[in-house]
Amino acid sequence: MIVNVFSIGSVPPDAIAEAAEPYGGCVFVVEPDDADALASMPILREFGEVVVADSLGTCVRALDGRVPDGVLTFADRSLRFSSELARHYGLPGLSEKAANWCSDKIAQRERLNACGVGDVPTAPLRGGVFPDGVPMPAVIKPREGAGSEDTAFVHSAEEFRDLMPLLSPDRAYVAERYIEGVDTPFGPLQTDSVSVESAVDAHGAIRHIGVTLRLPLAPPARDTGLVFPVHRDSALTGTLLELAAAAIAAVDFTAGITHIEFKLGPGGPVIIEVNGRLGGGLCRLMPRAGTVEPVGLAMALAAGEPLPDAFAEPRGHAMHYYAQPPYGAVAVVALPSPRTVRGVPGVFGVDTRIRVGAPVHWRQGSAGRVYDIWIEADTLAELDQRRVAIEELLERTTEWEYER
Repeated sequence: MIVNVFSIGSVPPDAIAEAAEPYGGCVFVVEPDDADALASMPILREFGEVVVADSLGTCVRALDGRVPDGVLTFADRSLRFSSELARHYGLPGLSEKAANWCSDKIAQRERLNACGVGDVPTAPLRGGVFPDGVPMPAVIKPREGAGSEDTAFVHSAEEFRDLMPLLSPDRAYVAERYIEGVDTPFGPLQTDSVSVESAVDAHGAIRHIGVTLRLPLAPPARDTGLVFPVHRDSALTGTLLELAAAAIAAVDFTAGITHIEFKLGPGGPVIIEVNGRLGGGLCRLMPRAGTVEPVGLAMALAAGEPLPDAFAEPRGHAMHYYAQPPYGAVAVVALPSPRTVRGVPGVFGVDTRIRVGAPVHWRQGSAGRVYDIWIEADTLAELDQRRVAIEELLERTTEWEYER
């Protein structure tokens, strides 16, 4: 049995349940203050048992003497609870400190800076005052959160003052020095942002799965998609992998898959953040590219199994494209049908996230996209051509309502 502390994250319930079958199935643990997870309970019950628990004791009693083979999560907000459960049962997982370092952006940056893995000024926002010690331009983002939610850039004190009324008064935010990017070619694609996907087993072994390219941001700071894998036989790739390994050691990450984001700056790559879980979209991209099935791998690592001797060489490339609303849009007026989008060569999946008439807002970050579009190709050049065809289709067929 696998226990998954569930929240809306990087892996859907059906994929979790399927990967848990070799272990006798899955128990989904939902925290009662997680509104999105509670709303998903009817779906979760289709794939496994569901336990609602707000404490270790409540969860252990609900399991009624059953001891799981592994405990894990695919969502940032559940890392601490998952860590606590794994430690209770003596299973591989994160220490209490490691779970906090992977959840709290201030604590993580302080740890990375202290370990010499970067030097990026970061400070909490208090009382709506921009903190001393963080130069402009800066990134304003939630202290805990994922997917570019409530994230924006500010270049001046005036921009900061304009932004503050738009943020949630009951949420903690941080200011971090903005890292200027330098476009770097990976094949035919240009990017200043990548991530390294790595697997770690309970014996401390690290094996890097691959490098993921991040597509350019939509204003103000929303992801527009990712490409896996990209390879570049150069010193840059070696530096990325070395930094990823150093970050894994710094935050004492054990037993699982990490998703470490980098900005490619003029002085080389700089770590943006270390995520203690699989990156969003990669549960579909990795198998499509022919490398690994990462959800099953994450469960094997949570159960204490060693890393495989090697990962398969990719046979192609896959893209998760986010169809994001324009900045300033407040509602969707018209969209192409999923069938129309699937007619573009190379598209192997279209998931509708927001329907016509629904409100949209940049503060939702990556989660506010209207479609997930999944594309594959044999080469990066062909993949990029298919992305351009998607964008041309969306430009012709999509309409938005804007703020007045």
